[in-house]
Amino acid sequence: MTIKILFFAQLKDAFGTGERTIEIQEGLTVGEAVQALFKEAGVSRLKGLPVLYSVNEDFTDENRELKDNDTLALLPPVAGG
Repeated sequence: MTIKILFFAQLKDAFGTGERTIEIQEGLTVGEAVQALFKEAGVSRLKGLPVLYSVNEDFTDENRELKDNDTLALLPPVAGG
């Protein structure tokens, strides 16, 4: 099945893009998909970064099961001053 992933802030820089479409196996959770993506892309240095997840514009946790054509947004914390 296919999902779209949107990257923001440090993740956009790390992946070199703001958006990517990937194929994943059916039944994968948000957390499993993110782990696999980070491992594949070699961005393990960001693995401990706290990230908010949004699926189809609804905030969710890492246990949500992904469905075909979902859009997963990865939103790291924003700091400012």
